[in-house]
Amino acid sequence: KNVDIQVTEDLDLQQLLSKIESKLLPPVLLLKVRPPKPLSASAFRSPFEALMKSDEGHVIGMGYNTLIRDCQVEWLEELFNSKFQQYLAIEDDLESKEETPSCAKFHFHLPGRTFQTGTELKAETDTPVTFSVHWSNSHNLCFYFLNRPPKEKPDSDPKPDIIWPCAAPIVYSTLSSCSSYFAFVCEDKAITLWDTSVGFPFCAMVLPENYTARNIHFMPRLLPSREKISCCSKDPAHTMVQLLVLCTDGSLYLLTSGTKEFKSKLLGIRPEVPDQTISAVATIPTLPDAVLIFFWIGIINLMDTTTDEIICRFMLAPSYKVASPWQPVFSMDTNGRWLAIQGESKVGKAEMEIIFIYDFNTYSFMETFATKAQNLPAASPELTWDRRCDLFLNNNLQRLSTISQQMPECWSQLQEYAATLKRKMFGEVNVYQESSFFPRTSEEILHVELTPETPST
Repeated sequence: KNVDIQVTEDLDLQQLLSKIESKLLPPVLLLKVRPPKPLSASAFRSPFEALMKSDEGHVIGMGYNTLIRDCQVEWLEELFNSKFQQYLAIEDDLESKEETPSCAKFHFHLPGRTFQTGTELKAETDTPVTFSVHWSNSHNLCFYFLNRPPKEKPDSDPKPDIIWPCAAPIVYSTLSSCSSYFAFVCEDKAITLWDTSVGFPFCAMVLPENYTARNIHFMPRLLPSREKISCCSKDPAHTMVQLLVLCTDGSLYLLTSGTKEFKSKLLGIRPEVPDQTISAVATIPTLPDAVLIFFWIGIINLMDTTTDEIICRFMLAPSYKVASPWQPVFSMDTNGRWLAIQGESKVGKAEMEIIFIYDFNTYSFMETFATKAQNLPAASPELTWDRRCDLFLNNNLQRLSTISQQMPECWSQLQEYAATLKRKMFGEVNVYQESSFFPRTSEEILHVELTPETPST
């Protein structure tokens, strides 16, 4: 049932701010990364000039048009525009000169097998070692090591240390809270999930037809106390990862994937009324199965993904509404106990903005998720590599008996399939065997009769 929660203005903000003890330090420039330059024509006038300024001594094709020069590119562009002018959109000169800004999405990655720092650099487990970034309409995902050479200047334009090329432009990317899983979605609806702690791709998912992803989020998981440091399971074969996907049409999907299983669940569809369209979603670390949903109309709901029920609805104080509900401004602390939402009020021509803070600990639905955490199984102890190899070999030996029992059945099925193929290729063949009273292998006689029989001459 829906529980209407109204936050009054009597919330003691001073008590909340007194608990926050932070020291602000001046920022230090570590790295300056610029978007990659687009491909352009060659600056050399002739192939011989390029040969003189390069270290290589071989050029494929010594003709006049081996390298495309600027004048040739301009000539081809004029030819194309003159021939297909009726199909081209007419734009103003000012708009054509303006360049669209390129937005960047970046993440900080902890050390793992995907990003090797080398034996000479001892990286701490909680210190980021890699910086990943991708720009809008870009096919490449670039990685930069934060441990730069000492001779390199911070304001220089470094080249990426690792590049992951993709078949389609990257739309959005996200990183799990423990930095063990990294996912990105492309314009071709393909979602790739990497296990950076192991160094291998975990799985690949595809959205349903006619749906395009706008952003993706990792669903948090409740883990035992010993596994709080890393969210990756000791058994990757049974690991399940959930992704929350918000599409461009306002529909919401919950994708559950593993190494051998994939499930898709529709949490919200595109409504007929535009005001009921989902504008943003957020996950809460302390509520693994809950999703915070923002609507264009200004409604904020908390949904349980296991039952598809609305747990509660957050409401602002009277005469206030959510500021820019189509792109709400909100934040949540790292422990998932406080939610801050920006609201606004319009009195006459004057507009006033205020921040509302919700304390999840005071709500009754927290007890339901607390019981889930208590029912979790105990965490498996940390094992060495030798012990893990022993367990792996013992499991294979136990499976060997089961496989040996299944071998006769599989062999009989293979023989039946081979006989079926033989009949289809060579026709019906009747094979029978005759032997003496004391048969021997050398005395076995095989008679083959073709169907239908052919008369002998």
